[in-house]
Amino acid sequence: MIHQALHYLADQLDGFLRARFDSHEQHAVVWGLGGTDAGAQAHIDNRLVLSLVNLERETLAGRSGTVARGDGYAARSPALHLNLYVLLSASYPQDYPQALRLLGMALAYFQARPLFDAHSGADFPRELERLQLELVNLSIQELNNLWAIMGAKYLPSAMYKLRLLTIQENWIDEVVPAIQGTAGRVG
Repeated sequence: MIHQALHYLADQLDGFLRARFDSHEQHAVVWGLGGTDAGAQAHIDNRLVLSLVNLERETLAGRSGTVARGDGYAARSPALHLNLYVLLSASYPQDYPQALRLLGMALAYFQARPLFDAHSGADFPRELERLQLELVNLSIQELNNLWAIMGAKYLPSAMYKLRLLTIQENWIDEVVPAIQGTAGRVG
């Protein structure tokens, strides 16, 4: 599901930029930035790069794992709700003004469309309920630490929190029959 979420966002952003520039060139990719060799560097040069940098469990979402099934209930492990932290970086090593221009366009696009769901288009992944983007503020120190951990040279970038990715396998742990009534007597 993480794969589908990030690639869907990259595809949506790429489609927006292709239409804006009237080009067939790829503008947005999903790629890790740490320790890029020459081949990988060529893959991300002159593109906006979406990279997963962290994930966290969402604790505010419901935790029930019980669902109605026929004449009873099926017990299963509760769904895992995640928030993904995605770094959007502009990798334009020979054209810094273009990096800033494309990053600005991406910020404007995600500001105008912070929510993606089944109503966003027929290509929205069936496995996902929705994707909601929220821009995250990072201090200079946090930004420095992030780029140092990744082992990459700093690029103009923005961090997004991608809210509520739900992971749920439909494995049934137990089937519990429904209560049919009470048979109590008071003597």
